[in-house]
Amino acid sequence: MEFDEKLGQFKFENNGLIFAWDEEPDEEISGVVEMLTENYYLHLDDIVHFMLTDLQQVYGDVDIETVKDKLGKPIIDYGNGRVTYVEQSFDDIHIFEFEFLDDAFEKLQYFSIDG
Repeated sequence: MEFDEKLGQFKFENNGLIFAWDEEPDEEISGVVEMLTENYYLHLDDIVHFMLTDLQQVYGDVDIETVKDKLGKPIIDYGNGRVTYVEQSFDDIHIFEFEFLDDAFEKLQYFSIDG
């Protein structure tokens, strides 16, 4: 666990995912990180499908596999229920973000393309 000055948050990386907290989490967070990592990858196709229509409006005819390849590492802000893609490779000016309402990443809302 380290404090990331750029993010202004504590961060921890696990299996290609970055987890971020405003306050330093306690030692018991590792179980939550493992569960979220498993659920994120289990539901990745559904997550991408949730974003797909908006991404197609901006970037044209892209499919699920292309989106998965270009998303980059997500930053999962567990305390705020937000997933952010800062290093996506569609372009170098936009940030993608959505909110998740459950730990299974089954209830998603408010996808945005900011930049």
